[in-house]
Amino acid sequence: MAVLPTLVLGNIHAGGTGKTPHASYFLQLLSKKLGGPQYVALLSRGFMRTTKGFHWVSVDGEWSQFGDEPMLLKDLNPNNPIAVCENRLKGIERIKSERPEVQVVVLDDGLQHRSLKPDGAIVILDSDRPIKEEALFPAGNLRDLKSRLKNFDAFIISRSKENAQKEINAQGIDLDEKSVFTSYMEDESLNIQGKPRILAVSGIAEPERFMDNLTKNWSVVRRESYSDHYTYTQKDVSGWLASIRNEKLDGIVTTSKDAVRIRPLIENQPEIKLFSICIGVKWSNERAVEIWVDEWLESTIFAKH
Repeated sequence: MAVLPTLVLGNIHAGGTGKTPHASYFLQLLSKKLGGPQYVALLSRGFMRTTKGFHWVSVDGEWSQFGDEPMLLKDLNPNNPIAVCENRLKGIERIKSERPEVQVVVLDDGLQHRSLKPDGAIVILDSDRPIKEEALFPAGNLRDLKSRLKNFDAFIISRSKENAQKEINAQGIDLDEKSVFTSYMEDESLNIQGKPRILAVSGIAEPERFMDNLTKNWSVVRRESYSDHYTYTQKDVSGWLASIRNEKLDGIVTTSKDAVRIRPLIENQPEIKLFSICIGVKWSNERAVEIWVDEWLESTIFAKH
């Protein structure tokens, strides 16, 4: 068991379930419950970072030092201690040693770290990709066995469009004895007039879903999709700039996670106006989520630490 209470948010899909915005939500909710952000830390592996070992994520650091998701979470939650470490147990020990005020550690993806036995675990499923229809790589989009789902204490069905029971039935798995919450994603509103002509850029899992949603508020003239966690280059920027000039575009629209990787490359490109879409989590029954968190916080797990 870890030296601090841990809450894992995980998935068995390869990506695209909305884990990062959900992690941000639980960071903020736990901070409210415990009296301040200094009491709730987040630990991530730091996928695609150039460094090794334990590092504190700083708002003025380079995203490549920490990974794009930890950097985005730090941007969204600057007062929460956020760290990266590929060894989760050692990372939690460092957090406890260097930030003794921390009471809970949220892990944005700890399910695959088998040596960690979390005190609470929540899996995020995707309404658009029911588990019953999915298979392991390479045949499908799952990175872990469906049997691992029994290790979770609660389930979130993200991008929900139906009532909870219909969403549960659609997944095709037995969730009768588990807490199940349904959520949906909502773009943070930008005060945009008209429908600007834009280039849509995205290097995330399921990029077309993001781009399709843009058409409600933007005139998407061109789309550029890249692999998840793609490292953008100056060559990419040159191509975007040519599109902006040739097609007289108003700018580039991208996700907040992509923006973390793009902004350092366009600092000296005033012609490129970048619009970043931040995704927030909304709940069909937020009170039920808060009750679950309250019960978890009040449970006997804290007596064990």
